Amino acid sequence: MIVPTLPNAILLLLLGGVFIHFVIAGGRTFYFVANGNELAGIVGEVLFYGTGTGVTWWLGIHRPIPPANQLAAALVLLSSLALYEWARRAIWGKRLGLGWGAHVPETLCDSGPYRYIRHPIYLSYVLAFLAVLIALPHWITTATFLLNLVVFADCARRDERGIAGSPLATDYADYRKRAGMFLPRIGRWFRATRRI
Repeated sequence: MIVPTLPNAILLLLLGGVFIHFVIAGGRTFYFVANGNELAGIVGEVLFYGTGTGVTWWLGIHRPIPPANQLAAALVLLSSLALYEWARRAIWGKRLGLGWGAHVPETLCDSGPYRYIRHPIYLSYVLAFLAVLIALPHWITTATFLLNLVVFADCARRDERGIAGSPLATDYADYRKRAGMFLPRIGRWFRATRRI
């Protein structure tokens, strides 16, 4: 075990703490349907507390974080948190459910970051795991990042299949043409600016 420097300790606290924030803030934001989201809640907590907070803090007390990695990880982490909070405010009160649940929202959200990407919450989670990988490059953080990337991509695909089979299907098909899954449709912006 090493004694982390103050910048390392602060970064480790934030890197591990963001996953705790995701669980607490998510509990206040997302619509929880009893008898349908127990698996999603359990998986989310295991992923965030175990592969997020636990792995980060365990590795962090055993490995120093070089200054360049500290800076890059801090920037990615800030991007993750900013995107998460922007998306959370956009969906507040819209009764969006947890991933892997059967709940389909009553309306589409296409404001805030949802105007540009369809799954900003899942993207913010992946960015947080990427920040950990940048801070603490190791086979464990690589495996953790890849595991969570696959899990949240699967959540996004399942959410989309659920909406595609709902009364929102037509509106969602139009929305998919405007907004990318995890990245904005930049080509659409360039075409729009050329017309001006």
